[in-house]
Amino acid sequence: MQTWRTHLHVNVGGQQYQTQSVRIEKGILQGDSLSPVVCLALNPLSKMLRNSGYGYSLGRRPTVLVSHLFYMDDLKLYAKNSDQLQSMLELVSSFSKSITMEIGVDKCAVLHTKHDNIQLLDGAEIQELEPEKHYKYLGMQQLLNINTTQIKEAVTATFKKWLKLVMKTQLNAKNKTQAINTWASPVLVYTYRVLKWSKTSLDALDRKVWATLKENRMHHPHASMARLYLPRRVGGRGLLNLADLCRGQESGLRDY
Repeated sequence: MQTWRTHLHVNVGGQQYQTQSVRIEKGILQGDSLSPVVCLALNPLSKMLRNSGYGYSLGRRPTVLVSHLFYMDDLKLYAKNSDQLQSMLELVSSFSKSITMEIGVDKCAVLHTKHDNIQLLDGAEIQELEPEKHYKYLGMQQLLNINTTQIKEAVTATFKKWLKLVMKTQLNAKNKTQAINTWASPVLVYTYRVLKWSKTSLDALDRKVWATLKENRMHHPHASMARLYLPRRVGGRGLLNLADLCRGQESGLRDY
């Protein structure tokens, strides 16, 4: 990894800029061409965990066995008891060493009914998750009891914060709308399959977006709110409706 280098390219007003060689000391930049290589390197671990026979049976169907969730290098393990979990962690630890990767122990936590820490053979210790404590997996809190109200408040605050940040940029109206759709709105969309959102709450957030656009002179105060969600090719703004996105996610999950 000491030889890994990359260059950053920026296009400003049609002018191309390139940075000097940037050394990668730890991790891989998002979107870098090395990202697929990491996924390929970690793919055998997923197969090893599946073939281990360990995992958690869903409901009364023992044939449905969930052993892990993998998203890039974020791994979540499931086991029916602490002994299985210990074995799975040793497998992950051994595999990580073989490809010269390290487990981020400080970002890990153990959650099971028998309260105790887990210590790996190499001496690393993963702390047991205490009551009222949590860790994050893909940005979502993982804890004993999900505090729906607290999580919704945190997600809503983040959405509003990012919405304001978009409004402060020097982007034109079209690109600001695109930034809201691809950067701010996904903060809420990601929770649609985890939390139950009421139509009233989502309509209130849509009105907040509408009000913010009016405050920043992106939408006329007397213009139709429905125009916000029409495609730009027919005279709309092309903004994604949060309530419609929620229904789409719920429908997709139901079909799955």
